[in-house]
Amino acid sequence: MSYRDLPALVTRREEALTLLEAIAAGVEESEFAPFVGAMTTVEAEQALAIMRGSGNEMGLRTQLGALLAETGLVSQDEVFAALDARRALGRGEAA
Repeated sequence: MSYRDLPALVTRREEALTLLEAIAAGVEESEFAPFVGAMTTVEAEQALAIMRGSGNEMGLRTQLGALLAETGLVSQDEVFAALDARRALGRGEAA
């Protein structure tokens, strides 16, 4: 899976699931920046700034997962499963 496979917009569950699949497949983290930027609200940016200032910054994959779950397009369990699959991929385990 590559950037070309990602949806242009995320307004439906299928598109959100495609992004979770991309997270699990190990798509380069920087590819998620446009989605995070487009979905981040003022309130979310303030929370991220506080986290960044306290040394608890989240990666783009985690931010995207949280934003997708917040929209209600996917569940938190689905986000956690995608992040777990990505971590397993990084350790060389079967995803």
